[in-house]
Amino acid sequence: MSSTNNYHFAVIMMGGPAGRVVKKGINMGDLMKKSLFRNIDRFELIFCYVLCFAFSIAFDYSRRINIGSDYLRSFLEQFYEHQGAITMLFSLVIVVFHCRMIQSRKTEVRCRILVGDTIRAVTARYFCECLVMSGGAFAAALITALAVRTSVLHIVCLFGIMVLYILISSGMVRRFENI
Repeated sequence: MSSTNNYHFAVIMMGGPAGRVVKKGINMGDLMKKSLFRNIDRFELIFCYVLCFAFSIAFDYSRRINIGSDYLRSFLEQFYEHQGAITMLFSLVIVVFHCRMIQSRKTEVRCRILVGDTIRAVTARYFCECLVMSGGAFAAALITALAVRTSVLHIVCLFGIMVLYILISSGMVRRFENI
């Protein structure tokens, strides 16, 4: 760290006038430091998002290709009838992950409020980070679905459901304000 950075850090810690100038800029590194997610949490959540989208694409792709075996075709047709329900079950893993993560970070949210962070800022950072992760997985799934020429309707619906899950879990963060 250079001496200028040390000076700004010391001024920020003391709350001096230069600290206000430095605090105005939003830095992605600062956002990541204040995140409720750890690196392993990000990896697990992105993996869950990609897995849900991959199952949806796999169902649509297997329906589109010409399967030579009658036995395999009849076996897969049973899954085609319940594709929406099966995809929803896989997406429930994401709900469980969000709930588990929020419950485990309950004390951290309370401590952040005690040191001056607002519940609105914590919730906004959580919502934005979840949206970026699910949006990235959605974009990759959309590109993959278009590349293999499958329907994107299930993927778009699944993304809408995931955004709804994120909104609900963001409301769970706000619950810890008065505890």
